[in-house]
Amino acid sequence: MDKPVVIVVGAGPAGTRAAQTLAQAGICPVVLDENRQQGGQIYRRQPENFSRPASKLYGASARSATALHTAFEALLPHIDYRPETLAWGVSSNQLLTEHHQHVQALPFDAMIIAAGATDRIMPCPGWTLPGVFTLGGAQIALKAQACTIGAAPIFMGTGPLLYLVAWQYLRAGVKPRAVLDTSSFKTRMKGLSGLRHRPAILTQGIRYMADLLRAGVPLHAASRQLGWKSRNTTRI
Repeated sequence: MDKPVVIVVGAGPAGTRAAQTLAQAGICPVVLDENRQQGGQIYRRQPENFSRPASKLYGASARSATALHTAFEALLPHIDYRPETLAWGVSSNQLLTEHHQHVQALPFDAMIIAAGATDRIMPCPGWTLPGVFTLGGAQIALKAQACTIGAAPIFMGTGPLLYLVAWQYLRAGVKPRAVLDTSSFKTRMKGLSGLRHRPAILTQGIRYMADLLRAGVPLHAASRQLGWKSRNTTRI
């Protein structure tokens, strides 16, 4: 009996582990990735001709990122890896793909979609102006293109990614002008109880904020966006 044709869409952490599990079961999956290199958004790799240490790229997740990249390299002889390939539609039991302007329909018996993280944007006045980026876009520029979105960016939004990206820019030698958190300090204090089972995550957040403060980066809470004037502003 022929082995099933399994396609894994995405080569981030979930896609890599799915491909690893299939390979261990004796199945050679087709792994499609829109990016040039495996890693996904959170563990996105830097260009081949750059060699920034993992600790600066991924912070506290450096060990996990390195382990994932190493595991994928070991998988290559056991999978059909197709980078720079966009999965854009499904017709019956065929996946429609595009690679370097070449369209192909891939038949499959099963498919695992591990599309990964994406920015959720709340439109507001000025959000399409030049110089306004999402946090994910700012992070992609830093990791995958080894460049920054400005010499003194302002980061605005809420959640852990806000402080992580600001910290990553600081570690890359770009001091943010400010970090504007739209949530209030009181609201964040209420959420501390939910982190009692994840002390490591809490410790990481405190470390990022402390490093930013030590570097002289202003951290503001309960911020409101009224309009855009700067060309070096990042938001989520």
